[in-house]
Amino acid sequence: MKKNEEKSNNTGLLSLKTVIRTKDFEASKSFYTKILNLEIVQEYNDGDGSKGVILRFGPEGSTAFFEISEIKDTHYYYQKSFSESISNDKIDIQLRTDNIEYWATRINALWTARGPVLRPWGSYYLYLRDPDGLQIIIYQENAK
Repeated sequence: MKKNEEKSNNTGLLSLKTVIRTKDFEASKSFYTKILNLEIVQEYNDGDGSKGVILRFGPEGSTAFFEISEIKDTHYYYQKSFSESISNDKIDIQLRTDNIEYWATRINALWTARGPVLRPWGSYYLYLRDPDGLQIIIYQENAK
């Protein structure tokens, strides 16, 4: 099947959702909704040791989502690493903005961050960490 045929038959990939299992669900929920101002589009609790929220990046209609969840040690899916802080930067989340100064002012008033830092390729990066230690980078491409 050709690429154009795949797209016309809706067999292509349609959106992105990243899932993070949190050590402290309430702290993470607060961070992503109050500090990063992400919108909750769905909340769930299976009543068996798993609960979470799905958050949207960008305006309504955006197809980029972020899920944070808590899985208790009584749940069948539990893994010990779910209750530990992230210990390295093998994975980070990068969020693009068109106003790095807004985010630098906002984040530095509410949380600990470094930057914005001008990178060699002309983008500004603002570095911070979520409550589990996951590195979050807010960046503006080719900022003037």
